[in-house]
Amino acid sequence: MKSAIILGLVLLVAGGVLFYVSQPGGVAVPGVVATGDRGYIRDRTWEFLEDIKFKDFAKASTYHLESTQKARDIPNLLQRVFKIPHEVLDIQDFEIIEVELDTGKTRGRVRTLVRYHVLGDREVREKEDAQRDTEMLFYWFKQPDGSWVMELESSLRGH
Repeated sequence: MKSAIILGLVLLVAGGVLFYVSQPGGVAVPGVVATGDRGYIRDRTWEFLEDIKFKDFAKASTYHLESTQKARDIPNLLQRVFKIPHEVLDIQDFEIIEVELDTGKTRGRVRTLVRYHVLGDREVREKEDAQRDTEMLFYWFKQPDGSWVMELESSLRGH
């Protein structure tokens, strides 16, 4: 009898958590795979950060509207965010902290944590702040054709 009550309470709590997470604008739960639009913008944000890590700025610009991709100056945007030239930016690791959609599911934002190292001579490498991290928000907008594009200027703006 006692184990049946405990099982019932566990199922009730699990059901409540699933209900909360499934609501529009609900939160991403660590360890739970995001699907649909939430999963799509999470995966594209991960790819974008990989592109930045490997300095593939041409590919990184493809997450923006096609008509304005050539005008994107991603190295300059990165310098504004990280406060260092992109040549000395060495992204070590990053993680997706949260993926959120608005109630209409036409706007999304992805909160990330980026860990990076500042390259330089021994004096720079041995500084306390040579290893840094920063939180970044990436903003996504659903287009009339159903595709998603990142707003790079609002995502990569200086703090």
